[in-house]
Amino acid sequence: MHILTSDQMKSIDRRATERFGVPSIVLMENAALAVVDAMGDHYPDCDRAAIFCGLGANGGDGFAVARHLEQRGVVPIVFIVGDRKKIGGDAAANLAICERLGLQIHDIVDDDSLNEALVHASDADLVIDAIFGTGLNRAPEGLYAETIVSMMELGLPIVAVDLPSGANASSAETFEPCVQAALTITFAAPKICHVFEPAAVSCGEVIVADISIPTAAIEDENITLALTTPSDVRPHFAPRLASTHKGTYGHVAIIAGSPGRSGAAVLAARGAIRSGAGLVTVATDAETARLVNAGSIESMTYSGDDVIAFAKGKDAVLIGPGLPDDKTSYARVRGLVAAIERPLVIDASALNAFESRASDINPSRRPRVLTPHPGELARLLGTTASEVNAHRIDVAREAARLTGCVVVLKGFQSLIAEPDGHVNVNPTGNPGMATGGMGDVLGGMIAALLARGIDPFHAAIAAVYVHGFTGDMLKDEMGDTGLAAGDLAERIPHAIKRLRET
Repeated sequence: MHILTSDQMKSIDRRATERFGVPSIVLMENAALAVVDAMGDHYPDCDRAAIFCGLGANGGDGFAVARHLEQRGVVPIVFIVGDRKKIGGDAAANLAICERLGLQIHDIVDDDSLNEALVHASDADLVIDAIFGTGLNRAPEGLYAETIVSMMELGLPIVAVDLPSGANASSAETFEPCVQAALTITFAAPKICHVFEPAAVSCGEVIVADISIPTAAIEDENITLALTTPSDVRPHFAPRLASTHKGTYGHVAIIAGSPGRSGAAVLAARGAIRSGAGLVTVATDAETARLVNAGSIESMTYSGDDVIAFAKGKDAVLIGPGLPDDKTSYARVRGLVAAIERPLVIDASALNAFESRASDINPSRRPRVLTPHPGELARLLGTTASEVNAHRIDVAREAARLTGCVVVLKGFQSLIAEPDGHVNVNPTGNPGMATGGMGDVLGGMIAALLARGIDPFHAAIAAVYVHGFTGDMLKDEMGDTGLAAGDLAERIPHAIKRLRET
């Protein structure tokens, strides 16, 4: 599902009308119907709706909503914020219909008329916000700001048309004041404000409605930001054919663990096994191997010296979880990463081996996935974690370009970026997953999908989604405190089953 900026949405609207000939008033009509349908589903007992409309296209949507509500037996009370003489185009056409239908329409042009409007609105069951849409590029002022604040002070549920008034479609930050909506119905695709907090909090529940904008009008925009959906992931976890065997699902090599850090290797192995890898072998020292054998009985271990030769015969490799953090180990890791030609996941201590060496990690542009948290990515790029967190999308995109790798920037709404600039936003996961070992499980999951021949970008997208989805199931079972990575790994098959069924 694409994530749009304000400019991209304007361009798509223009393309739909000018190239494909879809009349703009038809799009407005469909938008209004989508809002009314959503209201019927979420607020079936609503008898009266107060509709606050601006002077532009968003207000036109509000006028169209009003007349459709009236047809469905809901009493609409329309409030026009500003000088109605400035309303034109499709919005004016819908306002004219409302006038001919004899709907209640009140003008808000000063403080007195605002106070009068609030008296009428107080009898409503909910408020519909149709003041500002995607075109808002500065904070509401004067009468508009007063109206927004007054709408919220009514204490009624607010349904926002397209986005809450005061939100900036192209930003995770809102202007002030901003409507706090219980429900937002947006059109064609979510905008940045619908997905990223804190703006997303102001949107409440978000419904993305199809208003008959041609798919080609959207695809021609060359959008590089998307939200992962279940339909993106399901094909990679399709039911298995009866004729397959363990060789069908690949052999994963995991270079991980060290004395005192065997758990990371075990969790990575469990993540790979539970994600469907046919075979898993952990390359580690002899002492750690004994603990890995005990902690993951379905996987194998290798404690030989020729790790490069060992990796050559495998379908995908994960390197990093639980390796020592010292100069000797880092030098060894850099040598292995340079020599391994198989699809490779680079995580944890293996990422630290490339501190300020981003361009050295994949000069041959082999299929590789990096899985840093903000601190690890900051070390890789020679910046700070606060800088990474302040510009997550841009930094992830730049890291993928510099390294020539798919980059999974872990955290709330993990980002998956590929070198050509595309970024996917992951919607699954919860704060209960902020515990040690979760990243080790994820590394094993990505390696398992790579071993089946899935390309790095889509393997990372699918693994990150299922990892978070499994965590959400675990939270539903146990709450958000005390969740353990081992518990999550064991529930991966249950999550895959549920994903197939939804």
